Amino acid sequence: MYKNLPNYFRSFWQQERSRSKALPFIIILVTLVLLVIFKLLQPEPPVKAKEEESWKVQTHHLVDGAKSPQLQLYGSVESPYTATITSIIDADVKSLEVKEGEHIIRGQVLALLDDTDARLALADKKSSVAELEALILSEKNRYKNDLAALKLENFLVALAEKKLAREEQTSKNNLTSQASLDTQKEALNNQKLALNSRQLSVTDHPARLAQLEARLSRSRALTEQAEIDLARSMVTAPFDGIVLKTMVAPGERVRPGEALLEMFATDRVELRAQLPQKFISIIKRSITQQQPFQAIVKTDNGNQAVNLDRVSGSIANDGHGVDALFLLDATAADSVTIGDTLEMTLDLPAIEGAFSVPVSSIYGTDRIYRVEDERLIAIRVEKLGNQYRDGRQFVLVHSDRLKPGDEIITTQLPLAVHGLKVDVRNETTSNPEITQQVPGELP
Repeated sequence: MYKNLPNYFRSFWQQERSRSKALPFIIILVTLVLLVIFKLLQPEPPVKAKEEESWKVQTHHLVDGAKSPQLQLYGSVESPYTATITSIIDADVKSLEVKEGEHIIRGQVLALLDDTDARLALADKKSSVAELEALILSEKNRYKNDLAALKLENFLVALAEKKLAREEQTSKNNLTSQASLDTQKEALNNQKLALNSRQLSVTDHPARLAQLEARLSRSRALTEQAEIDLARSMVTAPFDGIVLKTMVAPGERVRPGEALLEMFATDRVELRAQLPQKFISIIKRSITQQQPFQAIVKTDNGNQAVNLDRVSGSIANDGHGVDALFLLDATAADSVTIGDTLEMTLDLPAIEGAFSVPVSSIYGTDRIYRVEDERLIAIRVEKLGNQYRDGRQFVLVHSDRLKPGDEIITTQLPLAVHGLKVDVRNETTSNPEITQQVPGELP
């Protein structure tokens, strides 16, 4: 068929070339015919099979063993032994022996107050004691005298009674006058009155003595109080600590109860941190079972280990948790300042069957991907808590489909789906549980 095409065109050309109007159509027709011939004669290019794309990822190897969840808390430094030292006496401040921020020891002089008024008060109380002691001595001497006089009074009454009896006998015999009889009666009555008065004085001696001794005891107590007030003119530290601030200066007049300075005990410094509500029961149960809790606190002098001392018995002011109190030792207390807020990490009881994965391994809220035969396998997990190591956050997860040695991807893929083909590119590490490449970095 193709061999006869040239003859056909030659014959057609000889017939139509004399017609000027048909020439453009002939050219177009020839062009179309040539295009069809070239298209039919063109060889077909080889078809290359499309390869499946592979995503580069990094993985984390799961390690067996119990894992301890960790809480990241913020603790406020405080001291339950924060004391405001006040003046006990009304006096002028002679000198202030310490400065703000100074370390002090128990018994160290903090301030000196003018003791003039205290000395005068003590002298007055001592004079009252001496006066009462003299009155008691006089009362005892008086009692001895009354006892001796009482015997004499009894003798005189007996003698007067005898005289009156003789006078009455004489009067019956008309040997004496009525006036003489009356005089003897009056003498007897007067002697009895004197005896009764002396007897009353002897009887009242214990009451008078008790009254004087009570007054003496009170005066001695006031004297002892005056001695204490005099001693308190020298204000000393009640415990080892640090001066927080001073409130007075030399020359100021202070009254009883007025603040001189404020200090806190260095052997009783605590961190107050709020525990999340869902962990309170776990911590209280472990405390009941006498399981110790330890937290690591970040300070300017490096990390410090602190122990959980107790849990508050009431809900915090904001109503979202309970305060936990951690006790700092003396070394750690020297590196903090009252009122500071420090970051701390608390270790909770260990959990069996949990695996630690980087936070970048979590997709959505509860999904991770395991690599099997260069394919992703989606696994639903239960999150049990967090861990913090070397400035990185890890999540403790649990699933019956996980086992030690599984490779979990840590790279966040935008189109991660079950069955996606991946290419694992990990750097060699000495410990896959601790040392992992930063998620998202590819070699």
